[in-house]
Formats: sequence, structure tokens, C-alpha cells
Amino acid sequence: MSEIFEVLVIGAGPSGMIAAITAGDRGLKTVVLEKKSRPGIKLSITGKGRCNLTNSADINEFVKSFRNGKFLYASFKTFFNDELISFFENLGVPCKLERGGRYFPQSDKAQDIVDALSKRLKKISKIITGVSVKSVLKRKDGLFEVHSDGGSFVSKNVIIACGGLSYPSTGSTGDGYKISESFGHTVKELSAALVPIVLENPYLKELNGLKLKNVEVSVLSPQKISAKEFGEAEFTIFGADGPAVLTLSSLVGEEIKKTDLFLSINFKPALSAQQLNLRLLREIDKFGQYPVKDMLKELLPVQAVKPFINYCGINITKKCSQISRIEREKIAASLFDFRFKIKGVKDIKEAIVTRGGVCTDEIEQKTMQSKLVKGLYFCGEIIDIDAPTGGFNLQAAFSTGYLAGKSVKTELKVKSEK
Repeated sequence: MSEIFEVLVIGAGPSGMIAAITAGDRGLKTVVLEKKSRPGIKLSITGKGRCNLTNSADINEFVKSFRNGKFLYASFKTFFNDELISFFENLGVPCKLERGGRYFPQSDKAQDIVDALSKRLKKISKIITGVSVKSVLKRKDGLFEVHSDGGSFVSKNVIIACGGLSYPSTGSTGDGYKISESFGHTVKELSAALVPIVLENPYLKELNGLKLKNVEVSVLSPQKISAKEFGEAEFTIFGADGPAVLTLSSLVGEEIKKTDLFLSINFKPALSAQQLNLRLLREIDKFGQYPVKDMLKELLPVQAVKPFINYCGINITKKCSQISRIEREKIAASLFDFRFKIKGVKDIKEAIVTRGGVCTDEIEQKTMQSKLVKGLYFCGEIIDIDAPTGGFNLQAAFSTGYLAGKSVKTELKVKSEK
């Protein structure tokens, strides 16, 4: 009989690695199959290379942040943010808390997180890289046969942790969905979550690269404000990016099919209309004989001044003392509502997270085991869960991976195939 593993993990991302480490710590004979040449490639680029690995929010806030969040309650109760921080500190990677409750490694290097996981993984389990899984079958004797382009493997349990469809260059190419469906699992419609928004505006070239903090970003339909987020945003050559924008992107992806949408930037969310009007009057009086562009440098980032003036339809050389009441009101309105038509969102290949995946109703919340196939487990992005930016999604990957590795059963008695 060929070598039999107790646990086989497909995918060496955050959920797969911690699942294998947890199983290995239990003394289980574990192997990880990773299609790329090294583990954790996607993890190494998260948070723009800094890795926002979790958040200081409590369990209830985490649960509320996710679609299908109640499904994650048992995972979070088993292994949550405090345990995750301690886990990495024990591996030699201390973490720090930043604004918005976001945790990062002290080094600001995502690769340190990857290296720590990889080092621990290799000590207690076997990892094979450059291997693409083609199919998974369950034999009559209860064992799983995993066929890959690097050979076949036999295991008592299989944990599917091969991610979604986002960033396929890192290995997330949707293989896990096909395997899941082959066992009768339902895969909910897949789309991009946490993805840049594409805008239609003549000023994008001038705004490209501009980073904004403490702004309010809204998605508007012709009838109402659909949603809004406070925080950071960034203009790109094609549109908008940044945490506040990414959080709104799932809504855009759904609603853009039904109606026209607009993205609005409120540069002064802390001011009331009356406060802003008084501020404008003071600045206009102060800069009376100077061009309006000089006055606006007091209210906006320098890079935004020229496109903002053009947006307001005011002559850039006009003196502040010559600004009419109507023009002042236009400036005030535009500081609250600098608006762009939305064309759509970037392709799912550029999304941070995939929305959709294996239906949560078909997975046991307390174990991550399939309700349809004993010995088959799921963790991470392949499950139909997603949340805003801020460390929530990575915590879910680590929590579900840990729970899967903790829950795999080993008492299977191998029966004859005859």
C-alpha cells in the first residue's frame, strides 16, 4: 500500500499553512501540496507588503463585518486575534497595533509572517511545492486519493485551502471550487470583493497617485446615497483605490448592473455646511488679491487644486476678491461632493478577496468539515465569506484554518477496497 497521510492540505496560503501546523502539532502525519514554487506568495503582498493580519475588534464586531458572519463564530471562539498575535510572537514575529485597530508585524514586512509560518510548517509536516492538484476522489475504503501533476497521494483527511480567484498569479485560480463541486458542494456565484473602482473623469491623469486621509467616500445612485465609508482613498490612473474605496467595491459590483452610479469624495466630513461657509469666507478675505488656486491650497492637497478648480468651472487665475456668491457656493458644494461617474470595478484577478465560494450551509461551523463528505474540510477564502479591509479577512483565514487542523479526525479504520 502506498504511503498514507492522516491529513493532506491543498494550498499553502495562510489558512492552509496554519491548518497543517495545527494538525502537525497534534502529531498527525501531514502533507501540504502547493502549486506555486514557494508557500504564501499572496500573503507576502497583502497590505501592500506590510500584512494587516488581524484587527483589535471584538468577536461580535467581527461577526457583523462579514457576509455569513455567524458561520465564523465558532472559528473565532476557538482561535481569535489575541491567540493569533501570541502565535506569531512565539514564532519570533512581534506585532504592533495601528489606527483603526489594525495589527501589523513590527517589521512592516509581510514576508516575515510568511517565513515564520513556512519555517514552523517544514519542521512538523511535509510540504511539496510546484504541484497542481487535478482531482480528489474518495475510495470505497474511506481514504482520499489526490491526483496531481506531481503524482498521487493517499490521505485519511483532505483540507481544501487553495483560495479563490483573486490574484491568480499567486496560485489562486479557482481549483478548489472544481474539487468542491465534484463532491456535490454548491459554489455560490463568484465576484470581486475589495477591488479598485474604475471611474470616468477627465481629471484622473492629474489626480493619479494622490492619497487622501480622513475623507468620506460615498457611492451614489441617481436617487440616494447607497453607502459611504470614512478613511483613506487613493486616485489611480483608472479610478480609485484605498481602504474606503475597496470596502465600497462589492456594492458597486452588484449595483452597477442596475443603475448609474457615482463616487463622491467629501474632503471636509468633519465640518457642517455653516462651518465650511464661514471658513471659505475667511480664506477668501485673507487671500483677496491672490488667485483662487492659492486659497484652495489651504483646503485641499496641492495636487487636487487644479482639477478641483476646473471641476468647479472657475478661471484658475481669478482673484479671490472676484469670486461671486454662486462660485463660493459651488466651491463649498464640491468640497463636500467631488463627484465621478463610476464605470465599474477592476477584474476579479485584481481583487484582494473573492466574494462567493463554497456554501456555508454545507460546512459544519464547529469543525469546518463538509456536511456531505466525511473527512473533507474547508478553510479560508474558498468559503463564501468576506469582509471589509482592516485585517478581518486574514483573521478568518487563520481562524478557519486553525479550526480545520484542530478538528480533523484520525480514527478512520482503513477497509479493504474489495
